[in-house]
Amino acid sequence: MSGMDRQLRILILDYSVDRSETDLFSQWFPREAYWTSAFVHFGDPIPPPVGFTHVMHTGSSLSIRHDPDFMEGAQTFVRECCELGIPQMGVCYGHQLLCRSLLGREAVELCGNGLEIGWRQVRAVGPGLDIMGFPSEGRVLQSHLDRVVRIPNGAELIATGDHTEVQGFIDAKNRLMGTQFHPEFTREQGNALFRKSEELLAQNGFHLPEVTSEGPSFSAGDVFFGHFLSREW
Repeated sequence: MSGMDRQLRILILDYSVDRSETDLFSQWFPREAYWTSAFVHFGDPIPPPVGFTHVMHTGSSLSIRHDPDFMEGAQTFVRECCELGIPQMGVCYGHQLLCRSLLGREAVELCGNGLEIGWRQVRAVGPGLDIMGFPSEGRVLQSHLDRVVRIPNGAELIATGDHTEVQGFIDAKNRLMGTQFHPEFTREQGNALFRKSEELLAQNGFHLPEVTSEGPSFSAGDVFFGHFLSREW
């Protein structure tokens, strides 16, 4: 029975500093799915994972290299879900959190090539080539300064890029899926984010009109959230 054939009960752990990620994630869920969220950055307690079929860890403008008050609890939660066999998906900060939780600080670091931002190309590799709707190469939204440099033993890359090698992975044993890029944004939502980040773009040598002239080349939200929620783990 696939995830789409049973009642989905999804927990979103939202690490954003503006409470924005929950709505961006939930717009891709099937209408009949049950979901709830905790705004972790704002001090919401992380609920026990029992009773949820899937857990999703959002992006954030926070750095995974820092230690906010919630970090120890979030890492313990990730490991507990792995022990219980509850599938987890992480995006950007959440993707980095999955790897840090299982492998330690050495799994993440500052991007050596500086800020990666805009609608940038990623390439499908390994099992990523078998994900329905994921082209061999396509544009997705990027906005990060940190990166994953180690993935769990037995995990496989599903996407890579010129700026950041680990753009996506699947760990079937631990039931994990992570993407460095942000599949949750539509073109309109993504370009609105970039307009809010104009100063950051300028400081790093990017020009807002050039960045917002682009957009996603495929529906990354449908592809990656759909795959995570329907996958036979």
